[in-house]
Amino acid sequence: MLELRINGFGGQGSVTLAHLLAQAALENGEQGQALPFFGVERRGAPVRAAVRMSPTTIHAHSQCELPDFVVVMSEKLAEAAVSEGITEAGTVIINAPHAVAVEKYPTWQVDADAIAHEAELFSADGPLINIPLFGAICRVLNIPQNIMEQTIINKWPGNNGERNLGAAGKAYNEVKKCAPTFLIGQGTVNKTGGGF
Repeated sequence: MLELRINGFGGQGSVTLAHLLAQAALENGEQGQALPFFGVERRGAPVRAAVRMSPTTIHAHSQCELPDFVVVMSEKLAEAAVSEGITEAGTVIINAPHAVAVEKYPTWQVDADAIAHEAELFSADGPLINIPLFGAICRVLNIPQNIMEQTIINKWPGNNGERNLGAAGKAYNEVKKCAPTFLIGQGTVNKTGGGF
């Protein structure tokens, strides 16, 4: 079973993103479970949601404490998101305008803000970054692009679906892996000396 936690700010669409990923798992012939977390959150405050995917029946229904993947919807949340918990072999997927290396963890980066702006995907709260992030996450999780596309079309038929397809497809192709860093004394070193 794969567990994934989404850390974002209220209004960024973390719950919609969780539902899209769970639906993509179902479209891909697996089991999918979206776990929105509703506390005292408000727009602009840190929020989270989680997703489970499995080829067999999912019996767990609790929140994901140590997920395999952490999705960071804003670079400002990176440190807090990782400190909430992640498996030792975990991976981080982050929305950032440049390559980001999160200490100890392989990190995939995509500029979801820029892609949403380019596709003119906006809400009252700003760019709809959950759509490009959905595409990027599908790529990292090896969910086929046609499954990603079918999930979007089922959710948003018509013109909105077409725009969302473009943004998700661009992120699917542009997400890239960054090298993890390790703290040594006071300095930070890159494990591989560069991206890969």
